[in-house]
Amino acid sequence: MKKAGIIGCGGIAQVHAWVLSFMDDVEVTALCDIDAGRAEKLKQDYAKDAKIYTDWHKICDSDTDVVHICTPHMLHAPMAVELLKSGKAVFSEKPCAVSILQFEKMKREAVKDPGKLGFCFQNRYNDTTLKMDALVSEKRIGRILGGRAFVTWKRDADYYAVSPWKGKKETEGGGVLINQSIHTLDLLLRYLGEPEIVKSSMANHHTSERIEVEDTVEAWMSFPDGKRACFYASNAYSSDAPVILELQGERGRICMNGQEVSLYADDGKPEHFICEQEQGIGKDYWGCGHKACIGDFYRCLRTGERFRNDISGVENTFRTMMRIYEDA
Repeated sequence: MKKAGIIGCGGIAQVHAWVLSFMDDVEVTALCDIDAGRAEKLKQDYAKDAKIYTDWHKICDSDTDVVHICTPHMLHAPMAVELLKSGKAVFSEKPCAVSILQFEKMKREAVKDPGKLGFCFQNRYNDTTLKMDALVSEKRIGRILGGRAFVTWKRDADYYAVSPWKGKKETEGGGVLINQSIHTLDLLLRYLGEPEIVKSSMANHHTSERIEVEDTVEAWMSFPDGKRACFYASNAYSSDAPVILELQGERGRICMNGQEVSLYADDGKPEHFICEQEQGIGKDYWGCGHKACIGDFYRCLRTGERFRNDISGVENTFRTMMRIYEDA
């Protein structure tokens, strides 16, 4: 039986606790938040026997086996480093870090005991992603030539008022790119690889009086083998629209639009696949792969297999994200 702890008991922690409540070989024994009331609420909902902490350092000295980091962005990497040093396994929310320096420190610690650090890139486990994987593997569109992705969501001033750490470069690390659209960038790079050239621009169109980070970003990327990618994300839309991700191949294209994947092959009629994966709690656009992602991390801890979302597995996404920020 693994003893699990959660640091940060806000919205996304509810999803982690909900997933863990389904796992027979995991017990949540520790909850930590600077607001004890939030931790108490999570305890009542999902972990009746958990001990509550307001100082996360004390979890380093507890008998907890695995710690979930669900805190503001700037704390992810520093917490992960100290928890790893104390011998804990760590499962962290995205982003893995807010600076290259943070990332490098965390990487140096992670490689000392491989397999102990994982990150929540749950959209890699979505049924839509798995369907796209299958179509690509079957070479239904031939060699991939490029891809494009669009994230158009809504984040107004009230969103930032609820969580004051958001909207600030020092604490959030950025805006729409590092927070809302990092998962979509991750999926785009899943099929294209590591870019050779990154060109980008950023703007704040509608919340400049409230936040100091970008609400809109666009990037163009080219890859060593000739592929090209266009990426666009904005929090200035009128609603949280379905994410669009498209791959262009030599013999057609594959398009994901929300929960639908469509194949437009040059040699046949369009094919449409509705992926009705089980929805969890929280917001639909968070993705529906949390159960599979968290479950896979614990499976890998048990078996010793490599977890696909380990430090090396997310490094390309992190470094490309930082290159987009640097070029803008």
